[in-house]
This record gives sequence, C-alpha cells and structure tokens, in this order.
Amino acid sequence: MAHPKLIELEQIEQGAWEDLAQAAPASFASAVGLQTRRIGGALFFMATKIPLLQFNWLAGAGLGADDGACIGEAVTLFHAAGQRKFAVQIPPGPSAGNMALLAQDAGLQPNTMAWAKFYRETRSAPVVETALDVRELGIDERNVFAETAVAGFGMPPSMSVWLSQIVGRPRWHAYAAFDRGAPASVGALYVDGNFAWLGIGATRPEMRRKGGQSALLSRRIADAAKFGAQHAATETGVPQEGQPAPSYKNILKSGFGIAYVRANWTLPA
Repeated sequence: MAHPKLIELEQIEQGAWEDLAQAAPASFASAVGLQTRRIGGALFFMATKIPLLQFNWLAGAGLGADDGACIGEAVTLFHAAGQRKFAVQIPPGPSAGNMALLAQDAGLQPNTMAWAKFYRETRSAPVVETALDVRELGIDERNVFAETAVAGFGMPPSMSVWLSQIVGRPRWHAYAAFDRGAPASVGALYVDGNFAWLGIGATRPEMRRKGGQSALLSRRIADAAKFGAQHAATETGVPQEGQPAPSYKNILKSGFGIAYVRANWTLPA
C-alpha cells in the first residue's frame, strides 16, 4: 500500500533539490554540468561532471498523472551527456509496476541500494541532551556550513561554493553543532507550506560520535513546527548487510517512521 502522503513527501524533497540547483552560482553550475528540468510529472536532475548517483537522477516517475514516458527521455539525456552513474527513482504506488517495466525496457535494473523515506509530524520534537552548542547560522557564517558539510561528506572543496548559497536563502535554514567553538556537524531544513524536508546532514570525521546529528535533527524538527510545517520528511539509504548505518539509526531515534522504501533503477554494473 502506498503511503497516504506519498506525493507530498516526494514533492517536498524534489522542491528542495530543485531550489538547491537554482541557488548554484552560474559559473559553478556550468563547471559541473548542472541542469534540472521537469519531464512530464517528474524531476530530472543531472550534474554531468559528478559521477555519483546522488547528483544524477529522475524522481517522481509514475506519480499523479505522469505516464512514465519521462523514464526513456531521462535515460536518453543521461546517455547523451556521457553520464552512466544515474538512477531512476520509482516510489511505491499504483503505477510502480508499470514504471518498473519501463525502466527495464530502458536497460535498467534495481540497484542494491534503495532509499528509505522517513516521515513524522513535527509536534513533540525529541529532547536531546548534548554538550554541543546547536544554533541556526546567519549569512555571515555560510562558509562554516558549507565547509563542514563538504568535509563530512568527503566532497571536493569546490562544492562549498554551491552549498554555501542556501544559508539565508528563502525557505532554507542552516544549522551547526559546535564542540567548544569548533563546528562539528551541520544540517539543513527546507520548509514549504505545511511540509518540511531535513537534509544535508554531515559531520566532520574527527567529530563523529558526539551526538551532533541527533541534536540537529531535534532542533530542525522543532523549528519546522515553529515555521508552520506540520509534517517532516527525510531519507537515507537502506542499511546494507554488515555495514554500519548511523544516519538510519539516528533518524529512527528522532521519532521518524519508515514511510516507504523507494527503489533506485540503474545501469547494470
């Protein structure tokens, strides 16, 4: 059975990523080949110079009135750009079976890494005891957010030019947890009407296991309610056997439940 808020949960995530793409400086977007577009009812997101699934995907295939023609068109665009690291995300729902057939016809297969979509109401945010100083960042601290995120994700330093742009941007709120004045962890909150999306959660490697992400999840849930959102969503990869899953566990500890698991269809290895 599809989650009753399936479309809204997909839309808030897509909205955040679409706005993040729009925030990219033109020179950066050109350098990484960043482009987004709506294809039918789905969102196409591609960064041709970044060979990672996280930055190359089609989201929302088969939702609402979408007939799935977007799948073949998106795969053609990825191939034309020379990008082989991409995913077609197929959420559960009435059209999921047909979307899977279309993905197969396009030469794709289910990837072992699927995404767990989490949902909770924003009321009664968890209380987290922490020695860290957690606060929202101002625009003059945009580099603190970006550089900490880049370090936590292990991204090239050049990515900070992009991530810094969300600090102070409408609908966005950026947070950091400090350990004795040093930035340890960061996380972002995107609010659009009654829904909020929590993303870009990262911790510097040397600052892990200090509770930074749990504290940031708590703060963002509480602030989402303060900013008028009643519903919150986030996502992370489904744990693979034998691998640690700190993000997955932290999200569950913060009162989120698994709304559904979303398949990623990719090219065969």
